[in-house]
Amino acid sequence: MKKNAIPVLSLLLLLLPISPLSASYEEGLKAAEKDDYKTAFNKWHTLAKQGDVKTQATVAVLYHTGQGVKKDYEKAFYWYKKAAEQGNPASQANLGVMYAKGTGTKQNIVESYAWYSLAAAAHKDKKVGNKLWGIEAIAAQLSKKEMEKARQLAQQYAKKYVAKKK
Repeated sequence: MKKNAIPVLSLLLLLLPISPLSASYEEGLKAAEKDDYKTAFNKWHTLAKQGDVKTQATVAVLYHTGQGVKKDYEKAFYWYKKAAEQGNPASQANLGVMYAKGTGTKQNIVESYAWYSLAAAAHKDKKVGNKLWGIEAIAAQLSKKEMEKARQLAQQYAKKYVAKKK
């Protein structure tokens, strides 16, 4: 296995829920373990298009890193947003990063703060979540008016996009 494959596989495994994987996801994971990211991408992309949140997040990572597919930040942003809107905290955090840096989208610190907030709120300990996702660094860039807008946006997103506990 290539050295750069280990961090990607580790990130992909973090995106997985505890529930059993679908056959196609497992096939993709087996291909990725053999450094066949093109096959893995093809398996996962099909599921992502069908609305599967974990594969949407995974496809986003592959586009973001260029594993098995040409690196494309705009497509990574698209798939992170799809997964984020279904309540995936890792994708919400990645949207925060992309908005903060203007990667794959226009830079927007207000949006960045809103998405980071959702990701941080998903952490059991809010203080840890805030540190983990770097909300303080984003907040320091906002004016008072922008901060108010960002908090309102975060509240709207929380109502729409926070994963419901079952």
